[in-house]
Amino acid sequence: MTPENHALLSSTLAGKILLPVAIGQVLGGLESLCSAQEYEPSGYLRGHSRLQPGPRALPQRFRRFLDSATGAKVLNCASIAGGLLILGRRHDRAAQVAGAALMVASNKLSEIRTPYGRDGADQMAAVILSYRLATALIPDREVADDVFLRAVNLQTCVSYLASGAAKAISSTWLSGEALGMVLQTNSYGQSFAARQLLKHPRLMRLLTWTTIGWESAFPVVYALTPRRADQALILVKLFHFGVALTMGLPRFFWGFSASHHAVVYVIQKRCLPRGN
Repeated sequence: MTPENHALLSSTLAGKILLPVAIGQVLGGLESLCSAQEYEPSGYLRGHSRLQPGPRALPQRFRRFLDSATGAKVLNCASIAGGLLILGRRHDRAAQVAGAALMVASNKLSEIRTPYGRDGADQMAAVILSYRLATALIPDREVADDVFLRAVNLQTCVSYLASGAAKAISSTWLSGEALGMVLQTNSYGQSFAARQLLKHPRLMRLLTWTTIGWESAFPVVYALTPRRADQALILVKLFHFGVALTMGLPRFFWGFSASHHAVVYVIQKRCLPRGN
C-alpha cells in the first residue's frame, strides 16, 4: 500500500466515524426537543447546576439560564447544529473541528445541567468527538487521523471488555435476570419488542448471558482476518440496533457503531505486509 493510500484510508475512516456520531447527536437533540416538558422545573430532566457547589468558573446567572428549559433547548440546538455541520461537510477538517466543538460543549454543559438523560452511547460519542478535537492540533493530517483512529479503537476495546467484565462479576447478570429487570422499568420497557421479550423469560436469560460472553470476548476480533472481523462487527451492530429498538433509544446504535471503523482500521493495518 502506497503512502497516498495510507493517507486515504485513515482520512476516509476518520470521516466515517464522525458521520454516525453526528447522526446520533442530531437524533438525540431532536428527541430532546420533542420532550421539552421534561426539562421544565417539574420534569425529571430539570436543571440542577445551581444546587451544585461547582463548577465555580460558571457565574450563577449563567447557571440559572443553563437550568432553565430555554437553556436546555439552546444546548440541544447547538448539538444539532454541530451534527448537521459535520453531515454537510464531513470531509472538511475545519467543519469537523467546528462541529465536534459545538457538540462537545453542548454535551459537557448538559452534564453540568443534569446528570440524567444520557447513556453509554452518549459517553462514547463524547469521547470520539473529544479525540477528534485533540488530534486536530497535530499539524500532519495523516498522523492526526492515525492517532485519532487508534485512540478510538483503544477506547472501543476497553469499553466492551470493561462492560463484559463488570457484568461477569454481577450476581444479577450471572443469574440471567438483568435484562428482564431492565425491561420492567418505565424508561426502557415501553416498546412492543420489550413487551414481547418479557413473555419469554428463558430467551431473556439466554440474551443476558450471551451479552456477557461476547462483550468479554471482544478482543478476539483482533485475531480475525479483516473479512471475518467485518462480519463479527456486523453482529455487534445488530446487537446495538436490537437494544436501541427494544429500549426506545434511537441514538444508541450510532455512537457505538461509529467506533467500529477504528477497529477495522487497526485490523487492516495489522494485516498489511511489513514495511507498509
